[in-house]
Amino acid sequence: MPDWAGRIAGRLLTGLLSSSLAAMLVLAAAQILWRNVFRMSIPYSEQLLEWLVLWIAMLGAMAASVGSRHITIDALSQVLSESARRWAGVAAQFFAMLACVALLLICGSYWLDTMSYGETTLGGLPRWVFEAILPAAFAVMAGAHLAHMISLLRHGRLAGGAGTAGAPKVG
Repeated sequence: MPDWAGRIAGRLLTGLLSSSLAAMLVLAAAQILWRNVFRMSIPYSEQLLEWLVLWIAMLGAMAASVGSRHITIDALSQVLSESARRWAGVAAQFFAMLACVALLLICGSYWLDTMSYGETTLGGLPRWVFEAILPAAFAVMAGAHLAHMISLLRHGRLAGGAGTAGAPKVG
């Protein structure tokens, strides 16, 4: 992925993530106020908050994968050579991509099933619209890991300049 595309994707994901989080916080605060003042709940607020939690989780996972800012277990990087760290990084990106592709297939199948059942949520809106984030997120994450793997192979660093494979050098 070219650097400019990664920056645009990162900004878009950050904007969607912060908008969703702001909406969730405002809705949750309004729900609390509404219950305390009027002794009733805002219609469909609980369901909407549940969907916002799912969307925030998936948008955050996409942003972390695109920017290579996700949690990693990096126990061997202190003892591996630069070349070995590079290949370990390639292997890690490959297996992360495989996991994302598997989850994409599973979520895609689930999403298609939901479309065929015609289930609704939030007062009649199609449920599949809200669940579309699942296969979309895993597709983006698989693409991000593929881009990082290719970048490691070609340049020895992660796509977008997120760093090298392994821990930073001290000194």
